[in-house]
Amino acid sequence: MSSEIPEAALRLAETLSKPRWKGRYPSPDFEGRSLPNVGASAFLRAGGSSTPPLLSALHPDYSEGSEPRGPGTTSVVFLLDGFGWSAFRSLVERARSASERHLAEALVARTLPLTTVFPSTTSSALISLSNGTAPGTHGIVGYTEYFPAWGSILNTLKFAPPWGGPRDVAIAKGFQPRDLLTVPTLFSRGIRSVALTKEAFQGSAFTRILYEGAKFEGYLSLSDLSHHLARILSLPRSHRPGLVWVYWDLLDAVGHLNGPHPEMAMDEIAHVFRAFVSAAARMTPQAREGVHLFATGDHGQVEVSPPKARAAHEDARLMSLLQRPPSCERRAAILQARAGQREALEEHLRATLPEDWTVLSVPECIAGGLFGPPPHHPDLSARLGDFLVLAGEGGTMWYRPPGARGPEDRFLRGSHGGLSPNELLVALVSTPFEELARWQA
Repeated sequence: MSSEIPEAALRLAETLSKPRWKGRYPSPDFEGRSLPNVGASAFLRAGGSSTPPLLSALHPDYSEGSEPRGPGTTSVVFLLDGFGWSAFRSLVERARSASERHLAEALVARTLPLTTVFPSTTSSALISLSNGTAPGTHGIVGYTEYFPAWGSILNTLKFAPPWGGPRDVAIAKGFQPRDLLTVPTLFSRGIRSVALTKEAFQGSAFTRILYEGAKFEGYLSLSDLSHHLARILSLPRSHRPGLVWVYWDLLDAVGHLNGPHPEMAMDEIAHVFRAFVSAAARMTPQAREGVHLFATGDHGQVEVSPPKARAAHEDARLMSLLQRPPSCERRAAILQARAGQREALEEHLRATLPEDWTVLSVPECIAGGLFGPPPHHPDLSARLGDFLVLAGEGGTMWYRPPGARGPEDRFLRGSHGGLSPNELLVALVSTPFEELARWQA
């Protein structure tokens, strides 16, 4: 067995990285090579039915494990936050010890590149995975997003103002996920489901949106996660859930703080996958039968630089032309012009931004499928704006309200949200649990 990435996987990564959008950027491939197609495949494999607006199953390139099976089978979908294709390559190409090389050899035989969604950010991607649709359909289109019903920009992970405030401060006590989304989760469509994620996330608005219809199981640590997973999957076949969704966030957190450092990424990925191998090895052969793992990421990361950061609040002319502050992502900013100022705003952006930045019309992006195919959320256009600004290499655009101080002042070395290959391409590991159990060194 070799730890070299197969030529077919490298060619596919090259194909997915080719510029498609405006001749400059790659874009999500919602025809079977994107993150929501993973959710659709896992759902169909567990016996779910394909009804609109669910996207198609994975392309035949990824066919093993994604074919429909029906009752008695279980799809485990593991979302490793920040598991980009470049991070996967770091693990494979930098493996040092015998155990690292053994894991790398096992992974390369089961891993292919995939595109995430746009914007390439956690809230948009996780919801796309859990309901099998693109961001334009479910309507969560950014880390920060303007919601017309609130008349405000909110952090979509915390449902609070982006500059601070208690978690879920904007959500009323009677809030229901359908108040924001028009499509159901895969877990509310008739298949017994479990969501295994951090105990601290229980009860939050985002968790309720993400896992509606699934039983919540919390963990405290990686060893805790591994034991819970083995226990859930070892239930009698008649009681074992058909869908098990697992989430781990620390690879992304490490990358944000330190930049997408290859050695750190390699260590974190290996650490997490060993926990899954341990869970599979702890199960009996009978318990592992019919269980298939889809492990993937929501985005990659790129390194960003303080000298290339554009502080929108320091540009008085820019702020005078905006109806509201920038939203979405630092690598992909959404701007809404004041009434009658659209042309002036576009002119100002093109005159002041660096040459490698790109200004795009949001209506053209929607029509061109960047946010996914129709049907689209009825508030999509209102939640977005007039222009999408894609930062160049190492660049970001950020905003701080007057007088605000706090965590937003700390510069994060790793970022995502844009359309560069390192942000858009993620890894997909697809393997039966029976094989996973043999990955122990």
